[in-house]
Amino acid sequence: MSYDLLMRQALKLHDEGRLEQAEQLYRQILETSPDHPVVLNLLGLIAQSKNLHDQAITFFSRAIAQNPQSAEYVFNLAWSEERCGKPAEAIKTYLRALRLQPNIKEAHNALGNLYAGTGKSQQAREQYNLAAMLDPAYAEPRANLAKMEKDIPALQNLATQYPDEALIPYYLSLLYRQKGCLKEALTAAQTACRLFADESGLLLAGELSLDLGFKASAHEYFCRALEFNPQSVTALINLANNETDEHKAEQMYQKALDIAPDNVEAHINLADLFHRQGRLHEALEEYRQAVIRAPERAEISNNLGVIQKNFGEYEEALGLFFNALTKQPEKKEYALNAAETLIRFYEKDADKARKIAANWLRQMPTNAFAEHLNAAFNREKKTETADYARELFDLFAEGYEDVMNKIEYRLPQEIAERLNQPKGSIIDLGCGTGLIGQILKNQENTLIGVDISPAMLEQAKKKGVYDTLIEENIEKYCRRLPPADWVIAADVFGYIGSPEEIIAAVFPRRFCFSVAVTSGKDDYILMPNGRYRHHPAYIKKLLQKAGYSDIMEHKTELRQENGHPVEGIIFIAKEK
Repeated sequence: MSYDLLMRQALKLHDEGRLEQAEQLYRQILETSPDHPVVLNLLGLIAQSKNLHDQAITFFSRAIAQNPQSAEYVFNLAWSEERCGKPAEAIKTYLRALRLQPNIKEAHNALGNLYAGTGKSQQAREQYNLAAMLDPAYAEPRANLAKMEKDIPALQNLATQYPDEALIPYYLSLLYRQKGCLKEALTAAQTACRLFADESGLLLAGELSLDLGFKASAHEYFCRALEFNPQSVTALINLANNETDEHKAEQMYQKALDIAPDNVEAHINLADLFHRQGRLHEALEEYRQAVIRAPERAEISNNLGVIQKNFGEYEEALGLFFNALTKQPEKKEYALNAAETLIRFYEKDADKARKIAANWLRQMPTNAFAEHLNAAFNREKKTETADYARELFDLFAEGYEDVMNKIEYRLPQEIAERLNQPKGSIIDLGCGTGLIGQILKNQENTLIGVDISPAMLEQAKKKGVYDTLIEENIEKYCRRLPPADWVIAADVFGYIGSPEEIIAAVFPRRFCFSVAVTSGKDDYILMPNGRYRHHPAYIKKLLQKAGYSDIMEHKTELRQENGHPVEGIIFIAKEK
């Protein structure tokens, strides 16, 4: 077949969108004319259409070598350089194209985007204005300029002037989202999708739908984005995140990683899925892959630490938790994880754990967990526990009752059995999530719940059994304690130390409370796990000193700790 006929056939296939067949013929032509600039340029355009920009750059560079005066070839090269993440090279190449042909409006607009992306606002503004001057109907540079300047009114005006331009409502949606105006952002994104449903617009509409709680709409948008681009990693991850079938979710995460092996979110979310399923070794590997790719992400170090803690690798876990804390010292969750792990490590190597705790306190002297553990490890009698208790139970609130079930916590039931349907007004000190209130509430009593943790009180409120809930340190609350028929403090003194002031303030009200007991010589002692234990004789002495004369003691097992029962006593004190 002659060269002319082969070329005509290839161009016809190209125009018809049959790019694979056209590419085959172009490559056939190159076998006899390896430096044909037109064919090289066309092969570059086909590579561009496949997002194979490295390959496209090679073709365009070869074409330019044969025809260095072609502004078209130079522009095409710059376009692929830009999409390869080479802004400096792309800027130089666009400027070269404009020297050859100054009126390429798309080159001016592209330069504006590149300058804006590198913080050169004035140069960007000049390029956008040049592009707009070359074609009054060219809306894109005007929209880009308004977006760069975060000018919502300007974009709204442009939307009126160019009602069919999808880019304008898309930019409006982005700016509304930045301002936290999610409903307006979603409306604008939906408008953009109606005008032109490309991947970026569909993904934005899906994410905004999720932000607003419209899960069904979000699913639809992500599915459409995946239809538009079956290689859309963002669509796959979002669909997997909201998939109830964990097997399907895993497949989507794996597909996302097949497409983009370095995608950190896919590694993290797949690791989270494996963690929930108890597939800890697989979760560990995915977290490791994530932390390799994003070592600056504190949450990855934390999640990896949780797995290491589950494996009993306490030192390695501590290193990861402290790494996360160094990056985000305000994250109480990371501090709690470090504290829980340090308590476990203390059981293996008390001296080393003590040194680690001391170093933590030196590094973060205001951290309540570090302060409390230092006191616990050094068996100090007195320490400020209010901040520790608040932060601990705020973090603990959501899963508190599940944990209590796992450690066989039966104190509420035992107190209920001892009090036998108490009547009148009851004050529940340290009410937590309301386990005591839930079991004691009846038609003949009123309940006041007091707790230092707002998150715990929020859980208690959901039970609907308390007549009043008060957020306050119970030691301070007891200084103005109202009249009551009963005061209850279940598993509270483990976080207080000496209960002398509270017992004195409660008298002469009937008082029911529990303590974990110590058989040592000390009146009370702060254990390495951060909880206090009390000597029964000391508690009885305080009750008698306050004025109680009818004191009953009921031995019990409060809960399990590391597979061992915690011995305790329920005290019921009355005035005869």
